[in-house]
Amino acid sequence: MDTAAEGIKAEYLAGEYLKTLGYEIVDRNVSFPNRGEIDIVASDNGVIVFVEVKYRSTRDMGDAAEAVDAAKRRKLLRAAESYIASRNLFDTDVRFDVVAVRDGVAEHIKNAFYGYWN
Repeated sequence: MDTAAEGIKAEYLAGEYLKTLGYEIVDRNVSFPNRGEIDIVASDNGVIVFVEVKYRSTRDMGDAAEAVDAAKRRKLLRAAESYIASRNLFDTDVRFDVVAVRDGVAEHIKNAFYGYWN
C-alpha cells in the first residue's frame, strides 16, 4: 500500500479511536491555502480539539509524535486560527492533540502543544 493510502487509513483509525474516548468528530482534512491543514477537528466536552495524525510504518524515521516539530506546530496554529475565524469560535476553548499510529495502534497525546494568540 502506498504512503498516501496508509495516511488515510491512519486518519480513519485515529478518528475511530477518538470516538471511543467520547470525542465527537466535527471535521476532517480541513485545508486553508497558505495556512496549512488540520487532519481532524473534534469536540471533547465543549473544547475544540485540533488533532494532528502521524503515521509511521517503522521507527526508522523516529517516533510519529516527534514529527510534529516547531515548523509543523506553526502551520497547525495558522490553520487553527483560520478555522476559528471561519466559524466564529473566538470564545471557545481549544486544544492541540496528536494521535500517533503505528502497526494499527493509536497513541493519543492530549495537550501535545499549546498555541498562543494575541
